[in-house]
Amino acid sequence: MKKILVADDSKIISNIVDRAFKDQFETITAVNGEEAINIIKNNVDDSIVALLLDLNMPVVDGFAVLDYFKQNNLFKRIPVIIITGDVQKERIDRAFTYPIVDVLAKPFTFDHVREEVAKVIGMNNI
Repeated sequence: MKKILVADDSKIISNIVDRAFKDQFETITAVNGEEAINIIKNNVDDSIVALLLDLNMPVVDGFAVLDYFKQNNLFKRIPVIIITGDVQKERIDRAFTYPIVDVLAKPFTFDHVREEVAKVIGMNNI
């Protein structure tokens, strides 16, 4: 089964994503950027179809994950959608210096997250 990686320290967010896609994808959760990078490193079968990435996490933040993606040319293989409650223009602008798909502001609905994921994996009937 294809997987969506949610890198967010909020259990609420990972639960929303899990419920939104329970019939289509397996949801994998990382509570910080270090866990997310380790999961991606171990993704040898290319089963992760999207990364929903929070910028503000403990241990290793979302920007470090974006740097890892850039250094390893992963943006074409795993599309990234930023999910954040941080509305500071400088941080959002910085996120868009990477080839991310979009920024999804918290709080978001099932429909919003489904639309964003549909954009990145080309599915119209999610």
